[in-house]
Amino acid sequence: MSWQPKNLRNVALVGHRGVGKTSLNEAMLHVAGAISQLGSVDEGTAKSDYEEQERQRKISISPTLCHYEHRSTKTNVIDCPGYSEFYVDALYGLWAVENALLTLDAVAGVEVHTIKMYDAAREMGVRVVGVINKLDAERADFDAAVASMNESLTGCEAVAVQVPLGQGGSFTGVVDLLSGRAYVGQEKPGEVPAELAEEIELAREALIDAVAATDDDLTMKYLEEGTLSEAELKAGLKAAIVAGTLVPVLGTSATAEIGISALLDFLVDTAISPADAEPRIAMDGENEAELTADPSGQPALICFKTTTDPYVGRVSLLRVLSGTVKADADVYNTNSGERERLSALSATQAQQADGVDELVAGDMGSAVRLEDTATGDTLASQGSSIKVPRPVAPDSMYAVAVTAASRADADKLSDALSRLAAEDMGLKYERNVETGELLLMGLGPMHLDVAVAKLRNQYDVDVSMSEPRVAYRETVRRGVRVQGRHKKQTGGRGQFGDVWIRLEPQERGEGFEFANEIKGGSVPTNYIPAVEKGVRAAMERGQIAGYPVVDVKVTLDDGSAHPVDSSDMAFQLAGGIAIRSAMEQADAVLLEPIMDVTVTGPEDIMGDIMSDLNSKRGRILGTDQAGSLQVINAQVPQSEMMRYAADLRSISQGRASYEMSFSHYEELPAHLTDQVVAQAKQAQENEDS
Repeated sequence: MSWQPKNLRNVALVGHRGVGKTSLNEAMLHVAGAISQLGSVDEGTAKSDYEEQERQRKISISPTLCHYEHRSTKTNVIDCPGYSEFYVDALYGLWAVENALLTLDAVAGVEVHTIKMYDAAREMGVRVVGVINKLDAERADFDAAVASMNESLTGCEAVAVQVPLGQGGSFTGVVDLLSGRAYVGQEKPGEVPAELAEEIELAREALIDAVAATDDDLTMKYLEEGTLSEAELKAGLKAAIVAGTLVPVLGTSATAEIGISALLDFLVDTAISPADAEPRIAMDGENEAELTADPSGQPALICFKTTTDPYVGRVSLLRVLSGTVKADADVYNTNSGERERLSALSATQAQQADGVDELVAGDMGSAVRLEDTATGDTLASQGSSIKVPRPVAPDSMYAVAVTAASRADADKLSDALSRLAAEDMGLKYERNVETGELLLMGLGPMHLDVAVAKLRNQYDVDVSMSEPRVAYRETVRRGVRVQGRHKKQTGGRGQFGDVWIRLEPQERGEGFEFANEIKGGSVPTNYIPAVEKGVRAAMERGQIAGYPVVDVKVTLDDGSAHPVDSSDMAFQLAGGIAIRSAMEQADAVLLEPIMDVTVTGPEDIMGDIMSDLNSKRGRILGTDQAGSLQVINAQVPQSEMMRYAADLRSISQGRASYEMSFSHYEELPAHLTDQVVAQAKQAQENEDS
């Protein structure tokens, strides 16, 4: 069956870890009849947590696509991971939808990752619906959770569209303020209990006030008639959601399947369909182009996740933005420039794929063996240059050095890493030219642990992880003038090069400068580039610990040459000898990279975080406020930040997050230099052995 865009809903489940997103997805599928049995995260039977690592860790690691049908509407649900280390995958889940179910714990309210996902949704134009889950938990507080949204989420006007029937152990259902009907347990909607009529009426008036305030015509009608009809209230709320002016909030207990039927009805009645959404902006060469959910338009799809199935190979999760795509049709990857075939086009239920003849604009599904298509790519008709901009992802700050366990593993490692990086846009890898290490970079230790497990299980590549070497630099404190002389006589033509240089320190960050002050031709002009080449080569490995020399000026001011024995090579060697001699005399020191660090978290733990940063030789530059959270701005040596993701999680119990970027180099304290030198010598010995 092909669905029309107006009968489709695309929803991403997002929020902080542990709020019950996967359980909510499970309950929605079960209540809608898409699955026959309610699975459990704790028991490893949840439909969307099908990867081995997810079941072992009892967390979501990758966005999973599921779907269900309810009241002649198909809803595609992307269950996004809630751990901050898998934030990039969650961003790509948001990228594919019009609606985000921002899920909160009824006890904790807004948490750090709640804010990040809300801000990301707003930035991407995705409309937000709040879901207060776990209302059957002890100390659950629906009103407090809604209030925390208004206090902590920038620009958020959260308004309850339901009233819970009891909370904690007495939570039995919800009253829908739009229809005035009560959803008790898993029963069909019925009458509101008489004893709650007054409370419900007050809550409904508050909702009407909020909705009417978003539209002048509704305001006038409300003032004239004193109320709005159910149809007017639903239409007004939907318009406010489309405009992004209101965030409706519902209540559930996913594990008890309470409030789920009301949520399914709400998504049909009020969530945005692809037909309601604004056109997606793409780039067509240098120009912007609009993609509308028109089944008769030119085909345009995006790949929002790539996974590897042990039986069928690469699986690409797709969202059709425009046009209609047929099974086995040829499409063109506008990013890679390669033609692909939509093999085994399917409607996807987590790991299960049910073949379909076509997918229309607004729908989602999967195809297999798109070998030249990576997460974030755009697929279109042959000759098209349409590209949909990818989400702006944070830098991958957490790095480990990876070493293949054997020669056979080394031969397969590069291809396996390439495939992993094509699946997960939060993963990066590169060879550090200074240290020679192969670095795998992600958003935290768990992220990289999962990646290494995938290398082993999916690609049969075994690697070990170690802490990367810090890219230190060397420089000098004072200026010196030295001679570099290379003379060698071997019986035939000899080698002769003789130079005098001045080595002087420069301001931090100025880099390297080479100056020529030769007068009278003491060093022939044609040999001066060779001297500079030799100086630069010697500076690539300094004298203290073998790190590059920076922020110095080298001036060639004298020397001599032999009419027969001088050559480019002889003067290169002389330049290297000179710079090494100068480094020994010029009070050389090590420089360490300093990082700009921002840490965001609740105020009650900021003191502990500041103390920890101070213990890492950090400098606190100041603090800012972000809603109810505080932001610490600091500068910290990179060597102290290698394992900060784990440290911060321990200090904050997962309630804080951080970002980091390179700032500048500073002199390494003298008491740490010997330690770095010893490590460098040990690393050199290991390489030589």
